[in-house]
Amino acid sequence: MNLRLPRPLVQKLSPERLAVLVVVLGLSFAAVVLVPGLKLASELVDASAALKWVGEQQRYTTVIRASLETMRDRLADRGYIQESLDQLNDSTHKLDEAMASMTAPRAAGWFSAAQLLGGARQSTAGPHGRPLAQAWAKEKAALDPVTAFSGLPYADSESSGSVLNAQGRELERNLTAAIRTSRHSLPDLDAQLAAVGSELQAGNGRAAKQLQFVMILGVLIAAGLVALVILLLNARRQQDAKLREARQQTADILRTVKEGLFLLDENLIIGSAYSGALETLFQRKDLAGLGFDALLEGIVSEKTLATALKFVKVLWAERTNEKLVKSINPLGEVEIHLPSGQGKLDTRYLDFEFHRVRVDGTITHVLVSVSDVSSRVELARELQSSQQQAQAQVDTLLGILQIDPTHLASFLSDSNAAMKMINAVLKEPAREESAFRKKLDTLFRQAHSVKGEAAALGLSSIESRAHSFEDDLKRLKEKSDLSGNDFLPLVIKLDDLLTHLQSVSDLVSRLSKFQIPRAEAPLTQSAEPGARRERPAGAGGAAPDLEATGPLGSDGGLGSVLQQLGERVAADCEKEAKVQCRGLDQIPEDYRRIVKDIAIQAVRNAVVHGIERAPDRAAAGKPAQGAVRVDFKRTGDGGYKLSVEDDGQGLATERIKEAAVQKGFITADQMESLDAKQTLALLFQPGFSTLEHATKDAGRGVGMNLMADHMRQIGGRVGVATAPGKFTRVTMTLPAPPKPQDDTVAA
Repeated sequence: MNLRLPRPLVQKLSPERLAVLVVVLGLSFAAVVLVPGLKLASELVDASAALKWVGEQQRYTTVIRASLETMRDRLADRGYIQESLDQLNDSTHKLDEAMASMTAPRAAGWFSAAQLLGGARQSTAGPHGRPLAQAWAKEKAALDPVTAFSGLPYADSESSGSVLNAQGRELERNLTAAIRTSRHSLPDLDAQLAAVGSELQAGNGRAAKQLQFVMILGVLIAAGLVALVILLLNARRQQDAKLREARQQTADILRTVKEGLFLLDENLIIGSAYSGALETLFQRKDLAGLGFDALLEGIVSEKTLATALKFVKVLWAERTNEKLVKSINPLGEVEIHLPSGQGKLDTRYLDFEFHRVRVDGTITHVLVSVSDVSSRVELARELQSSQQQAQAQVDTLLGILQIDPTHLASFLSDSNAAMKMINAVLKEPAREESAFRKKLDTLFRQAHSVKGEAAALGLSSIESRAHSFEDDLKRLKEKSDLSGNDFLPLVIKLDDLLTHLQSVSDLVSRLSKFQIPRAEAPLTQSAEPGARRERPAGAGGAAPDLEATGPLGSDGGLGSVLQQLGERVAADCEKEAKVQCRGLDQIPEDYRRIVKDIAIQAVRNAVVHGIERAPDRAAAGKPAQGAVRVDFKRTGDGGYKLSVEDDGQGLATERIKEAAVQKGFITADQMESLDAKQTLALLFQPGFSTLEHATKDAGRGVGMNLMADHMRQIGGRVGVATAPGKFTRVTMTLPAPPKPQDDTVAA
């Protein structure tokens, strides 16, 4: 049986309304059918019992009549009458009780069947009550003398045998009267009882018809209930089918969608329903019932985790502006680290979005969507890197255009030589720890030299790469044990630096092909360091003479480079400084690179370590702008002297000693025995610096060691003089350069 209502009616009668209708019909069925039906059934049962009871009363009249006749016959035969007398007494007593209950007066109406039974029997005055009462009263009056008899009705005589005595004769008279009366009263009593039975039978029939009607009505209502239940089941089945379909669609969506979707309750517990992509994103399957903190723990930093938990909890506050809070989402493009096997971690970038879920205006859950944006982040980084490279190329080009061509060519030549030296050192075999440490010192000096000159020329792209190379060297120096494999990562940084230097060299070569009407047109670098470079032709066609330009410092020579370097380093350190140069035009070609490296390092050290900030200088009574003087001159023995002096704070020997003890160069006992000269000598130790944190301009402990190393290579000397609060002067004494050998043959 499959009942279907029209679709509009089904839509109006929702399962909830059908359920209410079934309940109403059920209550109606109980009120209209069950209660009246039970009442009518009870009345039928009572009426049947009453009919049986009335029939029993009619049997008593027969018993009374038979008992009277039996007693009369036995009296005549002088027989035993006690048994008949007992039957008469019993029947009379029971019939008397029945008549009393049936003829007792009641407010109105005839007695009901239930009132005829047991202790609930009550009679009422009615059409049969009076005749019953009169007939029974008459019969009762005739029976009372008989039922009152006790004793023996006979007497024995020798002449005549057994005869009636006085009581017997009286009993005989009473029996005769009772029989005579019974012939009229008992039939009347039977007729009235029969009439009562007929009325009960008629009432029983009416009740049966009413019960039949109620049952038919009950069947109809039950049929309606069955129909409604079937409709309700069909509606429920349709609803279940739609629900299953919706669940299947939801499951298909969750299985297909590429984002990780899940719900968080107020306790930040993940719900049982979530998208399949979530397991892939986090590489785990135990997500249902997992805490949000447990999901992120171990794959993001503790700081990010704490911030994320606070952020999600804020979303549960009704007064929180959801759009405003989303702008500070700490899990937007967050970096996570997931195990990828073999003890390695796979780095990804996930983007979390949070949306409140409201039911009846109340926040019940927070919907979280997670997307893998690693490709987007990598693409953005590649784009940013390309932009940075393009900007760096533009900056490099602009920087090249502003650099003196001679110094640019010299820098490229020297850098090329330094890179060859670094490459040779990396290839040099080593086994002992001391050999590895010596290699590191050499690499540091070469890289620091390239970085220093790049900084002096304003080539920031080369400076940053050289600085990064120094970072790797510093990490190796901090390792307790070194091996050849530790130097392998340096090859990558070296290759990047070499590639960039080559690109700069190629750019300079392309620029040199343009006809630029200026004496400073770019020159290509020479092949080897120290080689003579051709000067470009001037406007008149003659090559300019550098020595004819006067002292370097006001033109495009080394002095100008040092001045620019001093201004840049001072600005980075929030200081003011001016570099004054003299005699740099006297530098011989043999000492060109050495003097350049030393002067660059000395100027940087003077600005970083010596010159104070403007407020400190003002407090000491000094001008706000510090002064750094670079002086190069010949000595009487054919040699040269380079001095770099600043009017800064001077060197504090105690601070040098403390830094040396702290970094392990000397012990605390050795510190007490050092004099001023020995203390200042610590400045030239490789890796020593008084700065706690290295910057791109100082703090590596390489620059002063580079000066000392250059002096050792040429047999020169280096000295330091200082006065606390007044000045620091670094002096390098260079021997006379070796004379070139005459390879010509006399004619």
